[in-house]
Amino acid sequence: MSIITITSCPVCGSSDIEKVFDSVDHFSSREVFPICDCRECGFRFTNNFPSEDVIGKYYDSPAYISHSDSDKGLTNRMYHLFRRLMLRRKVNLVKRHLKRDNAHLLDIGCGTGYFLNAAKEKGFTVSGIEKDEKAREKAITRFKLDVKEETGFFATDQTSFDVVTLWHVLEHLEKLNESIEKMVDILTPDGTMVIALPNHRSFDAKWYKEKWAAYDTPRHLWHLTPDTLERLLAKHNLSVVKKYRMPLDAYYVALLSEQYLGSTVLIKYLRAFLIGTTGFLLSLFNLKQSSSVIYIVKKSIKLEKPYSLTSKRVTYK
Repeated sequence: MSIITITSCPVCGSSDIEKVFDSVDHFSSREVFPICDCRECGFRFTNNFPSEDVIGKYYDSPAYISHSDSDKGLTNRMYHLFRRLMLRRKVNLVKRHLKRDNAHLLDIGCGTGYFLNAAKEKGFTVSGIEKDEKAREKAITRFKLDVKEETGFFATDQTSFDVVTLWHVLEHLEKLNESIEKMVDILTPDGTMVIALPNHRSFDAKWYKEKWAAYDTPRHLWHLTPDTLERLLAKHNLSVVKKYRMPLDAYYVALLSEQYLGSTVLIKYLRAFLIGTTGFLLSLFNLKQSSSVIYIVKKSIKLEKPYSLTSKRVTYK
């Protein structure tokens, strides 16, 4: 199997890297992957992960709901409920930060197309990118959406979109810096990026530690916080202009984490509710306690020495 080993930090370039713990793939393979921190800037990432050409098998399960749409089991049904509750809020949030109607929107990692369809119904001209063939076909068949495979993203014309959205997707992208640079390229000058990410400095992440379900190795490669994301975006001349908490994510992540702990049914739902509620209340006073955060991102003033796509960040075994 082709393995990617990170030898220098994708954010600051430092080679001062340390392993902080081993993370088990509870979802699929039971394999163990090291979680590492950059001592220089604090960026956290999964190391020794499968490359793009083989990682697909780690997603290939009916339990991977964003691709399969499975509603078997109470946890999956709760996922669908949370998604329905959040769709309208997500679309309205995007509209709030745009200067024009009928904006062109690209959703990267659009899954089975629910958000794209909701945006289309609100007047957006929409397109999507989805790597998984089955999920892509569901989006095209069910909602009649324009969804392309991953190669279509890097072939997208410059300044094609007013807004690019990534709902829990950036953490999956192997070509992290190259992907962000391409997003900058395809955005209009006053375009907006909307990025939703888990936050490993949240209350629930600190509670569950290495059993925190949002580490989700090896599918999640990059583990960001509000601080490390801003450092990453700054090197691409991007700025975070607004942040929002995602209040429902903590409940779902806590349920999965309790499942990984092997909790009994009663303890699983009771403690997940308590952890999710505590995290939400704490996030009202400090957004950095939120399990997941939505970032509204705009282009900054251009730097004299922008990031180069030729910079080397990984070595291959």
